[in-house]
Amino acid sequence: MTGIFSISVLTCKTLRINFVRTAPVRILVFIVMLTLAGTVCAQKKATEHNLARQILAERGEIEIRFVKTADLKMEFLTGIMSIDRIHHDTLYAYLNEDGFRKFLSQNIPYEILLAPALKRPSREVDSNRVSWQTQYPSYSRYVALLDSFAIKYPGLCYLTDMGTTPGGHKMLAMKISSPSGSDNNKPTVLLTSSIHGDEPLGFVLLLRLIETLLNQYGNSETITTLVDKVEIWINPLANPDGMYFVSDSSVFGATRFNANHVDLNRNFPDPVKGEHPDSYDWQAETVAMMNFMKSNHPDLAANLHGGTEVVNYPWDSHMKLHPDDAWYRMISRQWVDTSQAYSYPGYMTAEDNGITNGYSWYVIYGGRQDYVNYFLHGREVTIELSNDKMPDESDLDDYWKYNYRSILQYIEQACTGISGVIRDSLTGMPVKAMISIAGHDMDNSHVYSDSTNGYYCRLAGEGNYVIDISALNYASKQISVEVRNGLLTRTDIKLSPQKQFLLFPNPFSNVLRINISDPGKDLQLEFMDLSGRRIKHMTRKVTAAGRQELGIEGLAPGMYIIEFTYGDIKKRETMLKIR
Repeated sequence: MTGIFSISVLTCKTLRINFVRTAPVRILVFIVMLTLAGTVCAQKKATEHNLARQILAERGEIEIRFVKTADLKMEFLTGIMSIDRIHHDTLYAYLNEDGFRKFLSQNIPYEILLAPALKRPSREVDSNRVSWQTQYPSYSRYVALLDSFAIKYPGLCYLTDMGTTPGGHKMLAMKISSPSGSDNNKPTVLLTSSIHGDEPLGFVLLLRLIETLLNQYGNSETITTLVDKVEIWINPLANPDGMYFVSDSSVFGATRFNANHVDLNRNFPDPVKGEHPDSYDWQAETVAMMNFMKSNHPDLAANLHGGTEVVNYPWDSHMKLHPDDAWYRMISRQWVDTSQAYSYPGYMTAEDNGITNGYSWYVIYGGRQDYVNYFLHGREVTIELSNDKMPDESDLDDYWKYNYRSILQYIEQACTGISGVIRDSLTGMPVKAMISIAGHDMDNSHVYSDSTNGYYCRLAGEGNYVIDISALNYASKQISVEVRNGLLTRTDIKLSPQKQFLLFPNPFSNVLRINISDPGKDLQLEFMDLSGRRIKHMTRKVTAAGRQELGIEGLAPGMYIIEFTYGDIKKRETMLKIR
């Protein structure tokens, strides 16, 4: 009996077999075809693995796409790869060599993706003929551009080098602030971009922002007022080794990771996973950024990315909402609404029409956003500017038009809340104190005043608040504050040292001392022996603030219970009298 059959391989696991034969022949044909399909799939898999290893050898990273099955735990995946985005059940992620080896051990089907930076033509930037506003600049042109701004506007801006990367590039940041204003009593805003080197759109936008702020100061009322009220720091390029991975002359071939093949946005201390959530040492870029931020204390920050179009707000690392969740959603929505008003239909509509809570989107550990919010007590969001990580240069001007109003409005968010200076009531010296909104702040959402100048800034939406102010060795205070939109309610505070209500020294000889900040009352002291029997009584009128010295005469050496009363303050101390 004769017959025919045909086979087509749909996937490495699926065959279509059409045949007409006797049962024994059908079984034989089926076994042969399975063997053939297995051989083809094994060869295909080996080819994919070899290609992946070649890419890893050349670039130190590989981008893949795969389908997440129910048995795959996100905790495991986030520990071995840098997830870039999630679409339904499909994950897009980057892996270095170590992560790829661990990924292969799970036998997960995957597809290798062409890196966005390799889709661009390789060419050197013509710095003499092409406007830098509409191109991705070379490294030398970037440095020269910031140098030229610093030279042209010496009183308005200041250029600093945060540190040098393993690849020998500078991590540059420019401060923009009014020439006449005191930066000590201003909120600080930090804007950075391209912590992933293959996401250069924000790099160009922040360069244009620097130029606009400097050029328009004194010409635009909006920008002049903004620069006068806020100290603005801009770091256009946080990962220069990744962006200029192939050559300093072009962003062609840029990588997400740094020169050591580490994702810098997974390399910061994390509130859930601790100091080294990615198991790597802090990279030079991470250390430089942490030192810079600790020195400048940003009250508000933003980290610009690319790859989708959404504003992502805290937390990234755990599902508990940030105490300021409503405020974060408000400022995120304002960015998106403004960008949508000046762009094409459909722009910035990912997730919840352009905004998302980080954890509900996908969890990451070691991100800079959670580091700033938790460890530095600042406020930071992550802004994804475009679905295309590296838009065509002909579109750069359009993206600037879509977003520059949003950027300015975001900086203005630092101008609504409570600010002031906290000082010692006796000496007038600045005090490092904790400022928290009563019944509201938790998970490190409180802020601190600066120990060098006493300045603090607690950003908040419009409303009425009760704030608690406390500091070590000082009496706490609680005050009511009204916040209006667009205004920082100035609230200067004097804290009284708690040691004013402590007798010292202990042991003492013939003199006791106590600090009193509010004169005008009688200070009374009762000396008792350890059985409670009264030995001596003293009363003294306090006429001036400061240290009060009390002569102790006729009191034999020994241990005493001393009860002192000043106004509504009453305390007991056990003290030793010597000599």
